Amino acid sequence: MLTLTLKKEWLEGRREGRTLWLSCIVLVLLACALLSSWHSYQQVQVQKQQVEKSERERWLEQGGKDPHSAAHYGVYVVKPDTGLSVLDPGLTDYQGVVLRLEAHKRNETLFRGIQDAIQMQRFGNLSPAFILQTLLPLLIILFGFHSVAAERESGTLKQLLANGLCPKRFFIAKTLSIYGFALLFFVPLVLYILFTLVFGSSITAYRSALFLISYGVYILIWVLLTLVISSYSRTARSALISLLVVWASTCLFLPKLAIANAESKFPTPSSQIFLSKLESEIYTPERQQAITKFKQDTLDEFGVKSVDELPFAWSGAQLQFGEQYADKVFDRLFGQRQIQLDAQGFHYQSAGILSPFIALQAISMSAAATDLPHHVLFSNAGEKHRRLMQEILNGDLKENGLTKKSDGESYQGDHQLWERIPEFSYQYPPIDTLAKHYGRAAIYLVCWLVLLMFLACLAVQRIKNEGK
Repeated sequence: MLTLTLKKEWLEGRREGRTLWLSCIVLVLLACALLSSWHSYQQVQVQKQQVEKSERERWLEQGGKDPHSAAHYGVYVVKPDTGLSVLDPGLTDYQGVVLRLEAHKRNETLFRGIQDAIQMQRFGNLSPAFILQTLLPLLIILFGFHSVAAERESGTLKQLLANGLCPKRFFIAKTLSIYGFALLFFVPLVLYILFTLVFGSSITAYRSALFLISYGVYILIWVLLTLVISSYSRTARSALISLLVVWASTCLFLPKLAIANAESKFPTPSSQIFLSKLESEIYTPERQQAITKFKQDTLDEFGVKSVDELPFAWSGAQLQFGEQYADKVFDRLFGQRQIQLDAQGFHYQSAGILSPFIALQAISMSAAATDLPHHVLFSNAGEKHRRLMQEILNGDLKENGLTKKSDGESYQGDHQLWERIPEFSYQYPPIDTLAKHYGRAAIYLVCWLVLLMFLACLAVQRIKNEGK
């Protein structure tokens, strides 16, 4: 049955020519998108390595200066990528890739790709993920909308059933033929992932498995959906119209609507307003009062009346206290904003119960480390490193700030102090530790598959009843 069905589908597709040409076009687009993304990825990785190397050299070779001046001098750290970001760039162009670490400030990432894009580039980004998530389901529809409906419309289905055709085997054969056709588009992705796993170290087997399995389930969902609607449609034309409506709704309309709804329900301030709020809530009279109290408590602890009588440099202690005071404000305000952003993300993912596209999108970006939670992890790691820098530099100033040079100049840090600041290095955690961020989407995707398998059983029963 399967061999005959495959042969029949191939002959029909070859006879019409439509499916063959569309398949070639999509395959060429996928290959071009993969090669283009890989080329861009290679260029970006070279640039990032150069920046990391030059930044370390710039920090170590900054010369002698006051440790607090070095804290303001700061460093730039670069966000790492995984090899799967070639397949799904996700939110990378909107998040930025460089973070400046300096005293008194918690900065946001710089150099967002979308800022440098021309208007045509902002309209849409052709990536392998976009083709698999949006165009491949459309191709499946065009390839399989008539699979059952056309048989019914021409009267062939009743003849086959009268000759003893098993409806279950018939439906399974149709499913395998269309699914096998769709899996041909996975070949370039599988080859790329295998190549990266063997010759690279930027992705893990777990992330790759999650990526491929989620797309495999997604494509199977569209195959079953196509056959179910085709089984319930009287004509091939009505099946095509129904499927196109479902495709447009789930892949185009619902994602836009879900994003707009999430933003309106859980609004967040613009970056400009947020940064302005940071400044206004840090440098307040309460901050000065806290510093004054800290000063008096320190004087009482050491039993002296002036900071000049302290056994350490007061400037270093005061600077570190100011950093810790600001850190509490950073944690509170960034935490409040992150709660809103997380709420937006979970609200958007909730729409996955209505659209498998939304569910897959969340899993795909998580596997590729191009979603918001992975970006937040990098930002938090950068902030942790910034605080370590300030603690070391201010601690050194507190300990050695009273030291004078032979020529009477004030204390300055040197190359030995700069080397005490460790080089920033960050790797994303294992994907299973982030299951709470994509677990709901995975459940929705499985629910879609289970639902369509149930509907497929009903469709088989419907076909069986037509033969009575």
